[in-house]
Amino acid sequence: MAALWTNLVQPFLLLTAWLFGEQNDATPSSCLRTAQTIEALVTCFDTFTVPHDYYNSLTYDLAQPVGTQRKDWKVAVQSVLSVDGNCSTTAVPLSLHGLYTIDIFKGYCVLYETATRCGTYLKGWGFMIAPAYHSSVSRSVHISAPHPGYDLGTVEQAASIFDSTGSKSLLVAGRKRTAFLDQSNCIARVLPKQDYYKTDPAHNNDEPFFDASISIYNWQHQHYGCPSSSCGFIQLHGKGSSTCSSETIFLSSGLGNSSASRSWYSDDTDRPVKRLQRNLQHAFPAWKVSLPSDSNCPLTATKNVVGRHLNGIHLENVCSMGATSKTVTGEFLHAEQAGIARNERHYKAWSQALVDTFDVTCAEGMVLDPMTQLCAVARKPVDRVEEGASDSRRLNALMDPPKWNQWYLFMSYFMIL
Repeated sequence: MAALWTNLVQPFLLLTAWLFGEQNDATPSSCLRTAQTIEALVTCFDTFTVPHDYYNSLTYDLAQPVGTQRKDWKVAVQSVLSVDGNCSTTAVPLSLHGLYTIDIFKGYCVLYETATRCGTYLKGWGFMIAPAYHSSVSRSVHISAPHPGYDLGTVEQAASIFDSTGSKSLLVAGRKRTAFLDQSNCIARVLPKQDYYKTDPAHNNDEPFFDASISIYNWQHQHYGCPSSSCGFIQLHGKGSSTCSSETIFLSSGLGNSSASRSWYSDDTDRPVKRLQRNLQHAFPAWKVSLPSDSNCPLTATKNVVGRHLNGIHLENVCSMGATSKTVTGEFLHAEQAGIARNERHYKAWSQALVDTFDVTCAEGMVLDPMTQLCAVARKPVDRVEEGASDSRRLNALMDPPKWNQWYLFMSYFMIL
C-alpha cells in the first residue's frame, strides 16, 4: 500500500494540484496594458518568474518543451527578429498556441508567455523583445539576463541598456536558476559548493533560454554577420559582495586565467571586451573594472554553455569542451557585477559605455544622430530658392487654370448671396 501511494497516488495528486491550482487575476498580458516603460514591463514580467525550489522531477519535465515545441520556440524567436513593421502579423507556431504570443509594446515586438498558474509561468521559457522596425535598430548588440530572481537588478538593467542603446534584442530567462535543485546533466560541479542546477540556463543546454540564445546568434550571423566593431552578445550577471570583492565589474569573453588566455586579453588586437572594459572604467573611475588578464577572479564564464558555442564549440560539445584562445571569437561578453553596478543610478553611464564600445549599424535612410548617438531619419536637403523666386511661384500658382476654377467657385458664392 505504501508503495502504491509513493509511486502512483502521490505523484497524481501533486500533478493535479500543479495543473489546476488556484489562479491569480494578474497575467503577463496585463503587463503590456499597465506598464509605461520597457523597464516597467520587464519588472512586471519578472513577477511571474518560476521561483526557488518550485519543481520536482515530474513538474520540471512537464514544463519542458515537448514534440516540436523546442524547434518552434526557436522559430518564434527568429520571427520576432525578422519583423519589420506590424508585430501582430507574426504568429507563434501552432504548438505554442495557448502558451506564447507576440504583441506590440511602444514600438517593440514582445514574445512572451501568456499561460500562468498561481501567479507563476506555466512553462518558464523566458521572454524576448526586439524593435518592431529595422530602422529603430542602432546597434547589432544582443543583451540577455539569464538569472532573474537571483542576480537581482539585472533584468531591469538589461532592459534599460537595451532600450537606450538601440540594441537589436533583449532576452530574459523565465526561471530562477534554483527553481529545480537537481544538478545539471550538462556541467558537473568540481567543488562541493559549486552548484550548477538544471534550471541554470548558463550551465544547462536543455534550458529553453539556451535555445533562444543560439537562435539569436544564428539569425545575426545569417543576416548580417557579426563584425567586431559593431556586434556583440552580452550577458549581464550579478555577483555576491564576498566573491571577487575587489572588482566592481569583472568582464570576460569565456576564456579563463591561463597564460594563453591572459595573452588574448592583453595583446594588441582590438576586441569588444577590451573596449567595453576601457569605456566602463572611464564611466566609473572610482570602480575597479577588470579583465582576466589583470585579475585572478574565477568568474570567467569558461563553463557558460552559451558562451562556449559563441566561441566556436559545436552544440554537441558545449557540455564537455571549453573554448581556447584559438577558438574564441570575442563575440561573447560576460559581465559579473557588484550590487552597486546594477543600481538604476548607473544605467545611463553603463549605456554610454556600451554606445562608445560598438559602432552604429543604421538601416537604409537612417544616419547617426550625434546628440543621441542613435540612428535617426536622414534629413532631406532643403532646396535653396533664389530671392524673388518665391513670389514668382505664388503668382504662377494663382494663374494656374485649376486654381482659377477654385477662385471662380469661391467668388460665385458671394455673388449668390
